[in-house]
Order: sequence, then structure tokens, then C-alpha cells
Amino acid sequence: MDVIKELQNSDLFIRPIPENPVIAMAYVPFQNARKLYSPEQGICSGTMFPELNKPFDPERKKGGMKDV
Repeated sequence: MDVIKELQNSDLFIRPIPENPVIAMAYVPFQNARKLYSPEQGICSGTMFPELNKPFDPERKKGGMKDV
């Protein structure tokens, strides 16, 4: 999408982690849009952002996450 490329190259782009992180501080990375699902896929997945699509599978041994 052209909009996403424009955002990544603009002043609105936020670094995922601070440039100079402080030791012993917890950080949650900022989400910068890389790509988006189509509206139909977003409805089915419950999110428009593929990075956030983490379906839960309690039968799976490795963290309960399904391979997407």
C-alpha cells in the first residue's frame, strides 16, 4: 500500500524501541503498519494487522500459538 510506505518514510514513523533504551526498563515495541489485511481477512482474523494475528491453539506445546 502506498499509504504505508508514505508513513514509513515520514516524520510519523516511530522507532519500535527507543534509540537509547535504559537498562532494566521494560519496553513494549510501537507498532508501525507494515502491511494490512483486506477488510474481509481482517474481519475473519479479528485484526487488520498480520503481525497481531496470533491464533491460540491450546493443543500446541510451543506457547499455544498456531502457525499462521
